[in-house]
Amino acid sequence: MSTDLTSKIEIIAELAQGFEGRPDQARLLIKAAAAAGADAAKFQLVYADEVATTDYKYYELFRSLEMSDAVWKSLATYAAELEIKLYMDVFGKKSLHLAEKIEVAAVKIHGTDITNIGLLNEVAGSSIQKVLLGAGGAYLSEIEQAMEVLSNKTVVVLLGFQGYPTPDEDNQIDRVRLLAQRLGRYPNVIVGFADHVLPGSPLRYVLAAVAMGAGARVLEKHLTLGQIMKLEDHEAALNPDEFLAFSQTIRGCMQALGNAEEIDDFGMSEAEQAYRKMIRRHVVSNRALKNGTKISPEDVGLKRTPAEFVITDLSSVYQRILKRDIQQNSPILLADIN
Repeated sequence: MSTDLTSKIEIIAELAQGFEGRPDQARLLIKAAAAAGADAAKFQLVYADEVATTDYKYYELFRSLEMSDAVWKSLATYAAELEIKLYMDVFGKKSLHLAEKIEVAAVKIHGTDITNIGLLNEVAGSSIQKVLLGAGGAYLSEIEQAMEVLSNKTVVVLLGFQGYPTPDEDNQIDRVRLLAQRLGRYPNVIVGFADHVLPGSPLRYVLAAVAMGAGARVLEKHLTLGQIMKLEDHEAALNPDEFLAFSQTIRGCMQALGNAEEIDDFGMSEAEQAYRKMIRRHVVSNRALKNGTKISPEDVGLKRTPAEFVITDLSSVYQRILKRDIQQNSPILLADIN
């Protein structure tokens, strides 16, 4: 897995169908996402005939979500003005082509389409370079098959599912770690997590941080204008002020997670280096030692002293020769040994 792809965290405000087919409501959601600290705002770009038959019970709901190309273009322009990326769920050729036309930063293939080879091929052949692959409920073989089709794209494999509600214990966040290892052979893959914690849960700010610790570098979280409004897809959504707290919590956790290096000191911070220096005790004599003594492990121990230019590593003085007499319980300094 490429280091430059995983060096930071990305937070997506999942707006889904919360715009309810209303352009002004969609603008408010984009504004809320930008103000609440999200890196990207994502809508579902729904055309009823792409997702359902006319006799399906929610067909008219899907129809009510349809907006004109001009409206979507104006929303893309508005998102750019607010310096927030715009992502879209696409469900067929029509929605994909519009997403290309308005130059969204990424499209998402919903988990319902992870085995839709026709749509996967359409996305693979599109001009859009970043693809979120919804993998909630997907098997490993299905994810790997989709990855082969999308091998020319930067792909975020997005785990997590909406269970209305999703019980905390059913998230199986350890799958993030497993997939991060398993998909490591793909240089174009990032693993992410779509968080569906209920807004009243004590885990509403931290479950995503657990996923981040397991290796997720993209986090998706539902945002609504207000829980009391009960807009579409509000069930697992945070209000804007809560989403801001979520964003701040996640970014703080990411900073705390850091980036350990495979070197002797792990690339530890200056503060930790100062702590290390402070806590290290000094090499002192266990007994009086004569000039010319070859120091053995029995001759020395570790204690705190007020001395400067001290030695803190016991092994570094073993078999060294003293250049002067040392009294019992006295520090041995660098200048005292050959």
